[in-house]
Amino acid sequence: MDSFQTEAGLVVPAVTTEQMREVDRVAIEEVGPNLYQMMENAGRNLASMCVEMLGQAWARSPVVVLAGTGGNGGGGICAARHLANHGGQVTLVVSDTEGLAGVPAERFALYRATDGRLAEVRELETIESALTVDAVLVTV
Repeated sequence: MDSFQTEAGLVVPAVTTEQMREVDRVAIEEVGPNLYQMMENAGRNLASMCVEMLGQAWARSPVVVLAGTGGNGGGGICAARHLANHGGQVTLVVSDTEGLAGVPAERFALYRATDGRLAEVRELETIESALTVDAVLVTV
């Protein structure tokens, strides 16, 4: 198994794109949770981690969530929705809103019903952020 080392010296196991796809397949087809559940769980936990990282001032701290069009992006969109629904100052930036499909597109539609802000990629330099969440994953 591959791994990488953080700046703090922590060795973190890593998997290839193919291995992660197989993990997802097994989780969805053989173990039980469906893609909706997996994405919602990831998003809820990510939102909780944001709150924890920002501390008591989290609701007044601007958060920017960067999301791609795949499963990680869908989890990021869910996190943005959870933060917005709990009164957070959140801005969602999706790499390609037209490229969203399936479950991530459905999660995006739910986000659009919140008070959370939506911004374009070209606006990133002008957006204030106390915390930026990277939920963009590009695989080739």
